[in-house]
Amino acid sequence: MKFNIGDKVSFLNDKSSGIITNILSNFRVLVTNEDGFEVSVSIDEIVPLADESIYKIDERKIDEKEEKKVSPPKLLSNEAWEVDLHLRNETENLKTDYEKLLYQLNYFRKCMDAAIAHRIKKIIFIHGVGKGTLKQEIIRTLKKYERAKQYDAPYKKYGAGAIVVEIS
Repeated sequence: MKFNIGDKVSFLNDKSSGIITNILSNFRVLVTNEDGFEVSVSIDEIVPLADESIYKIDERKIDEKEEKKVSPPKLLSNEAWEVDLHLRNETENLKTDYEKLLYQLNYFRKCMDAAIAHRIKKIIFIHGVGKGTLKQEIIRTLKKYERAKQYDAPYKKYGAGAIVVEIS
């Protein structure tokens, strides 16, 4: 991924963010973090921190590719809806990791909206382990849903790759 001076980024191994202040090479950049310290990082350790306008632009492009409506299965009142966010073959037209992440987040939001519309109380999102970027973005996005709370799914069944969302 190509970064530019002034880009807002989030650190993969940390919950903080910063702004790129210098390009050192094709593989390293200087980032001024939230505390005002300038740190040298590999571009593999950061992802673009998208403000809402970036999400909207890219989501429109992805929505054009992905027209499916999301509808939850028939569930008993105490059952949870399991949603697997792993990418499948139909996403081979998504080229960058960023596009893939946006695709997954778009599907996550569609599932959340469908769950709210169908009064589903509990959803288990299977995001996988990876670098943790998708999980971080899900947690960040959930802050916009006032009635949703989240916690890690049972490790015995899902390992470290799933999150439970309860909607009150």
